[in-house]
Amino acid sequence: EPAVLYVEVKPEGTGAPPSKAYATLGAAIAPHRFEPAVPRPADFDAFWESKLKALREIPVNPQLTPVDSSVPGVELSTVKLDSLGSHVQGYLAKPQREGKFPALVIYQYAGVYALQPETVTTRAAEGWLAFDVDSHDMAPNQSTGPPTNYQQVGNTDRETSYFLKMYLRDTRAIDYIATRPDWDGKTIVVMGTSMGGQQSLVTAGLNSDKVTALIVNEPAGADSNGNLHGRRAGYPNWDSKDPSVMQTALYFDTVNFATRIQAPSLVAVGFIDTIAPPAGIWTAVDQIPGPKEVVAMVESDHNNITPDKQEAFKERSEAALRTILEGGKFQPDESLTRPESARRQVQTDRWKVASETDPADLKVYREANAKLPPPAPGENRVVFLGDSITAGWTRYFSTLFPGKPYIGRGISSETTQQMLIRFRPDVIELHPKVVVILAGTNDIAGNTGRSTQKMIEDNIASMVDLAQVNGIRVVLVSVLPADDYWWQPGMEPAEKIVALNNWIKQYAAKRGIVYVDCHTPMSDAKHAMKKELSPDGVHPNAAGYAIMGPLVEAGVAQALQ
Repeated sequence: EPAVLYVEVKPEGTGAPPSKAYATLGAAIAPHRFEPAVPRPADFDAFWESKLKALREIPVNPQLTPVDSSVPGVELSTVKLDSLGSHVQGYLAKPQREGKFPALVIYQYAGVYALQPETVTTRAAEGWLAFDVDSHDMAPNQSTGPPTNYQQVGNTDRETSYFLKMYLRDTRAIDYIATRPDWDGKTIVVMGTSMGGQQSLVTAGLNSDKVTALIVNEPAGADSNGNLHGRRAGYPNWDSKDPSVMQTALYFDTVNFATRIQAPSLVAVGFIDTIAPPAGIWTAVDQIPGPKEVVAMVESDHNNITPDKQEAFKERSEAALRTILEGGKFQPDESLTRPESARRQVQTDRWKVASETDPADLKVYREANAKLPPPAPGENRVVFLGDSITAGWTRYFSTLFPGKPYIGRGISSETTQQMLIRFRPDVIELHPKVVVILAGTNDIAGNTGRSTQKMIEDNIASMVDLAQVNGIRVVLVSVLPADDYWWQPGMEPAEKIVALNNWIKQYAAKRGIVYVDCHTPMSDAKHAMKKELSPDGVHPNAAGYAIMGPLVEAGVAQALQ
């Protein structure tokens, strides 16, 4: 399971030790496999599309006032733009020479303060069209303004949250850049640290058709509901004890915008950061379908606390910016975010151990099965049988199926052959009313050797026979779309999955059992998993499971009739 560990080592005693008397350690375990603590709201996209539509009905109405840049060859202006219910303000700098320039839009960290012109003039001197956007509706040289606790303003309702207008101002800045005749017409990089990173992630998600690169350092605003699910949430520190705050936070959580990001992304993570905890950042990164790179700063707290531990991000971000400025393409190093080769080795090692010690995985749920009480009178117990897709699904049972007596019995990498062997201990002996079977993709991948479709069909049919002879009703779920397997590349599974699903559907109709089609709503035109629904093209993320949940729930209800 993915995790980030935070450990403080202190000397014994009751007094507070001096700062040099203890050590702080951070470690990440399988961080590329984090999923959101809570699924994205079903109307998330519709909500934001309506806000963007309203925003774009308002003219940008740019008002620029030239000011002295103090940098030869650089023009500097204050900027004020009309937005939805507020104004965008900031500094814009550009090379004084004629030409068209790539754009760099910078968003600011938390607080209320005056902006520094040097933030953009130094970038303009390099050749950027640079825009430093204030986080508030304030003139860039204004040092006081909104309340210091602005992050709590209106946070019980998505229509009144302070972050609603902030995020829309951030997008309005992109709208404006796209209208400028001195923009090169193709390059918009968004960049920021802490709350500026939060705004950058959101902007890249809301403007995936315009933003061409994302560079953020220890971004805030991720995994807002994490405190309720065993993970530490950080800034903006929304109150996890207030359900209305937690529900509202989902509409402003960077994790829920990340699925929309297509731009190459560079994200720095501080392993001992308690302001923007690394688990939340990893969760957001894992949802980004586009190419992405993580800069792991293992000794870094938040950027303002340990600035001397930020060199890795500074070096990598400057290298990326240089590449883009020179007309090259930023290519993220995905070794930490998609470590396929390492994952293949782990998977191979697991199969080797399992084949030698427990080839049918009969021991995996033995203890849990023994502790499970018999169904209560009238209980509609349901067992979900499957592979890692089902195993991952169980993490969302409490939110997708609240209060339902649903039991997950998924095991990573399993084929239908192995599921058939453990069908008695993991299904029949649990006495469910219904079994939900989602199986077959690992057979196509060849996890236990080459399998023909007929072999898969026979195994599924045998499980159905066993269920029905024991009075258990069956729901067969389609195999999910995939156009490649990262652990077995080159298998070309897309059309094989379609063919198997056609058989499953026909077989279910023939046997009078329920068939649930999750393939169609999750598939793109090429029968691959939609990018926004999976971190690796095979396993669903929270958004994917949110699609599957209601479909299977309806199938279970039909089976129980």
